[in-house]
Amino acid sequence: MNQTIQGSRLALRDVEKHFGHFCALKQIDLTVEPGELVCFLGPSGCGKTTLLRIIAGLEQQSAGTLQQGESDISHTPPRERDFGIVFQSYALFPNMTVIDNIAYGLRSIGMPRQAIRERVDALLNMVGLVDHARKYPAQLSGGQQQRVALARALAPSPGLLLLDEPLSALDAQVRQHLRGEIRQLQKQLGVTTIMVTHDQEEALSMADRVVVMNNGVIEQVGTPLEIYQQPASTFVAAFIGAMNFLDGAALDTHRVRVGNHDFSVQAPVAEADRLCLAIRPEDVHLLPVGQGDWNGRVVAMDYLGAFIRTRVQLEGLEPTLLVDVDPRSARQLGLVPGAEVCISLPAEALHCFAA
Repeated sequence: MNQTIQGSRLALRDVEKHFGHFCALKQIDLTVEPGELVCFLGPSGCGKTTLLRIIAGLEQQSAGTLQQGESDISHTPPRERDFGIVFQSYALFPNMTVIDNIAYGLRSIGMPRQAIRERVDALLNMVGLVDHARKYPAQLSGGQQQRVALARALAPSPGLLLLDEPLSALDAQVRQHLRGEIRQLQKQLGVTTIMVTHDQEEALSMADRVVVMNNGVIEQVGTPLEIYQQPASTFVAAFIGAMNFLDGAALDTHRVRVGNHDFSVQAPVAEADRLCLAIRPEDVHLLPVGQGDWNGRVVAMDYLGAFIRTRVQLEGLEPTLLVDVDPRSARQLGLVPGAEVCISLPAEALHCFAA
C-alpha cells in the first residue's frame, strides 16, 4: 500500500451561511495547506460544524466560494468531492464486518477485488485491527469502532479528511490515546485534515493550526502556541486555558493603571477609555510580602497534581486573582489559606485589550 496521500489545498473565500434571518457564518476566509491538520475550535453554536458541513457539501453556503486544489467545488455535490469523513457517531454499518465496512467505499467505485483486499489489509494493519477483521461493530469497543470509521474514510485515498468531533463519545483515557494515533497516522499519510472540536486540549495537542470561532466568525487563526500565548481578543483569551482579567486605564502607550497600581506592558496599549489587562495564572509571580507589586491574601488553594491553583485576594481589588504555583514553591512560601503574599505581573506576560 502507498503510505502517502496527496493532500489537497483548500481555500474558503467570503463564505456565509444564513438560516432565515439568522447568520450562522459571516465572511469566512481561510486557507488550509496540503498535509496540514487544522482544528475548528469553539463553543457550541459557534458555526464550526456548519462550516465543516459546507466543506463536505452537506450544507450549501449562502455566499462565497470553496476551492480544493485547482477545482472550484462551491456547488459540487458531496459524492463528487474528494474527501473522507468520520462522524462523532462512527456511522458504521451494523450488519457488516470490519472488513466490509472498510471496503464499502472501494466497492462502490468499482475497485478490483484483489486491490480492495490489499488496501483493506494494509489499513487494518495501520489501525491495529487485524485480529478484529471479521467482527461486527457491536463486538468492538468505542475506540476500535472509531479506528474502523477512520480506516473507512481513508480507504479511497481522499485529498481531504474531515473529522466531526471524532473523539467526544469516548472516555478520557481512550480519547487521549487515540489523539496521538490519529495525529501520527495523519502525518504519516500526509492527508490534509480538518477536525471540529470543542475540546481545547484536543485542539492544542493535535493541530498544526487552530481556528477559533465564535458567533459565526473567525476570532483568530494561529499555531497552538500563538493562540495560547498571543490571544487576539478577550474571547480567545478567556476560551483558551485559564486567564485573569483586570479592569484598567491607559497612562501612556506602554503603561496601564489597575486600581492604585501601575503596570508596564510590552505591546502598545489599545486606544480606548477602558482597558482590560489579562495574564495567565502560571505567569503571575507569587512572592513574600513586600517583595512584589501588590499585597494580597490567599483565600483558597486547589491541588491539581503538577501545580496548585491559588486564589489571591489583592488589596483594594474585588475579583480574586488565580495564580498557579508548583508544590515546591508553595512549601517555600508557606502557602496556606489566609497567608499574606505579594504578587508581581511581568510586562512580557501581560495582554491588553479594549474593554
